[in-house]
Amino acid sequence: MLHFIRSLCILALFSFVALAQEPNWNQFRGPNSVNHSFSTGITTSWSDGGPKELWRITTLGGGFSNLCFYGDTMYTLGDHDDTCYLIAMTSATGEELWKTRLAKSGDGGGGHVGPFATPACDGETVYVYGQFGDFAAFDAKDGKERWRKNVPSELGGKKMSGWGFSPSPIIDGDKVLLAVGGDGGTLAAFDKTGKLLWRSESIKDPVAYTSVVPVTIEGVKQYMLLTGSNVAGISPTDGKILWQAEFPGRTAVCSDPVLSGDVVMAGCGYGVGAVFYRISKESDNFKISDFKADSALLSHHGGIVEANGYFYLLSDRKGLVCIEAKTGNIVWENQSVGKGSLTYVDGKLILRHEGGGGGRRGGGGGGGGGGTENNGTIALVEATPTGYKELGKFNQPSRSNLNSWTYPVVVNKKLYIRDQGLLLCYELN
Repeated sequence: MLHFIRSLCILALFSFVALAQEPNWNQFRGPNSVNHSFSTGITTSWSDGGPKELWRITTLGGGFSNLCFYGDTMYTLGDHDDTCYLIAMTSATGEELWKTRLAKSGDGGGGHVGPFATPACDGETVYVYGQFGDFAAFDAKDGKERWRKNVPSELGGKKMSGWGFSPSPIIDGDKVLLAVGGDGGTLAAFDKTGKLLWRSESIKDPVAYTSVVPVTIEGVKQYMLLTGSNVAGISPTDGKILWQAEFPGRTAVCSDPVLSGDVVMAGCGYGVGAVFYRISKESDNFKISDFKADSALLSHHGGIVEANGYFYLLSDRKGLVCIEAKTGNIVWENQSVGKGSLTYVDGKLILRHEGGGGGRRGGGGGGGGGGTENNGTIALVEATPTGYKELGKFNQPSRSNLNSWTYPVVVNKKLYIRDQGLLLCYELN
């Protein structure tokens, strides 16, 4: 009887652990591509020094690639000497498990050295995309290469401007999606062996610096894509266009489009600002129309987050802005940390100023806005339309003099901040 009771207790313990485990943050902006962390019960305030630092490593190499997580392992890309590597680490300590060569290192264009795209992992395979257009798959356990393609030479991939290839691979079920650009079709879908399934032949724009976003609109699954000229919804089965509208992109479109109900917000820096579109469906046909534009809402590198019917972004000059999705109207704005990136967690936003430790202004798009002289300030703010409510902030230690374009990520109540080769891990309990 005692043995039976012990077995039940052990089973209950394992069940609790299994229930407590968050879904894998297995690709850029998370498995649902909405940049909402699954962590709950995080701290409601920070002291002057910020949350507790658990550990730091300095071995990632150059680049702006973010982290993806699967189980106890996290993956990223980084330049070391003459090689761009895929690196696997334990998420508990940052200890390196293995690294394997993707391609050559260096400047993919525009003076910014290193990879930009974030790996994607399904537990068996890691899919990666380098700054020179090398698209490859590696075994998630040991880093052995499974297949590779060079997008410019093999698929005719084209960029909208002169920086390195930046879209992240996105896993959707049994498909891997990659925005490649070019006459064959901007969006490409592959099976997990690397076989090309289809390309979006009706939209052939050069690829921007955005990734595809899987969404469901009016009960219809589709892939939302933003380029320098268009925003579109694409069929998952054959790559055909479900809806499409013009977008006045310029120079470099970097922030993914975001959906709230029937409203899409698409944004760009370089004086463009934001355009709001409304999507409707009549019978089997979708219609899209733009209903508002605001040139002051400059979303450069930092992305847009939707929460409870409101959009949030760190605009180039306005700082943090809260926008009512259904109207496109600004509800409030606050200079906060200035221009930068953000993520959503447990009813809050974690903001990261993009400026380097030397006070370098943001790379294009209208400058850094408020706070360009700080050391990459990181802040915790409530995500609420009732007004700006800051819960704490701190300056990132050991700040490099390069822009911090890598988004903050929260996984299992831990905040991860990458600054080139440096990775910081903070406890948010």
